[in-house]
Amino acid sequence: MELSDIPDRLRLLRRSQADLARKLDLDPSSLTKTIKGTRRVQPAEVIEIEKYFGEKLSISVTEAAPQAPRRRATPTKIPVYGYAAAGDGERIAYADSQVIDYLDPPPFWRGGDDLAYVRLVGESMEPRYFSGEIVPVRLNLPPAKGQDCLIEFDDNTAMVKTYQGQRDGRVFAEQYNERKGLDFAATSVRALHTIWKPGMI
Repeated sequence: MELSDIPDRLRLLRRSQADLARKLDLDPSSLTKTIKGTRRVQPAEVIEIEKYFGEKLSISVTEAAPQAPRRRATPTKIPVYGYAAAGDGERIAYADSQVIDYLDPPPFWRGGDDLAYVRLVGESMEPRYFSGEIVPVRLNLPPAKGQDCLIEFDDNTAMVKTYQGQRDGRVFAEQYNERKGLDFAATSVRALHTIWKPGMI
């Protein structure tokens, strides 16, 4: 397996680069540079990548860069998503090209750059959240039942709802205005991201 094969292998596993970056104790931008060949992979990373995918990289540990201390980056600005998606009043456009602003991390945030902000569209989550309100989202942290989350869809849209579980190939959620249950085909859901609150990891 080549380093450049990693994005395709992650898609097959329905995992994200952020998942692998956390496993390697890297910020995602460093992993992207490694995949593109603009950063040399570290020996310990070679071992972890091979364990993660269960196959050998076509690079030996001796070809990798000398091991050096590294620390996880804490970003100075967090992207904000919140453009209304075309054709759906509830969903926001959720793609790198759809960032509307950058804000400081929330108080007490001690993580890396696996955080984003979302500006809500629509009134379906009132009175818990209001249209235009900006909430922090912990990327790729799966929600527990009853937790608020960002549901990311394969068409690069997303919406904030309360997670109620998964079964029989469906993802179940709830909204408050009007109060009703919702369900989506699991195959249409790319990821579930928990709404971050102070005190969470």
